[in-house]
Amino acid sequence: MAEHIYEAALTKTTTAAAVAIASIVPATLAAGVRQAEVREIGIFISTNTATTVGIGYPAAAGAGTATSVTVQGSPVDGAGHTTLVSSYATTQPTAPATYMRRTDLAGTAGSGVIFVWNPGEFILWSGAAINAPVIFQISAASVTYDIYVKVAE
Repeated sequence: MAEHIYEAALTKTTTAAAVAIASIVPATLAAGVRQAEVREIGIFISTNTATTVGIGYPAAAGAGTATSVTVQGSPVDGAGHTTLVSSYATTQPTAPATYMRRTDLAGTAGSGVIFVWNPGEFILWSGAAINAPVIFQISAASVTYDIYVKVAE
């Protein structure tokens, strides 16, 4: 069972197309690396553009060098192992065939949503054949997002 809580946040501006906003990538399990569980994802807009977003597993994962931030914990825990990836150098993740959750955000700066999971509900599995979950912009609109993810490791 994961015990320590970590968070990461980023800002991303998308183009006027359906596109990945960010992937939640767990570290490969090894000695000293705990399995990650998503506890919370917050998605907010800072532009006056209505949009639709969703969370799910992409049909194809992102590839190439990643631009990412690593989750951070308390001063005692330091950095975690899960990363929030905002872009890949070669290929961006594709849209999920099925969304776990999705919502429409009003075209007002500050509009947003917070999705919450209980312990054990959204476990991140690592491995070459397992795609990392993606926060995806479903609508074709240019939007600036502020997002955060809270994970337990």
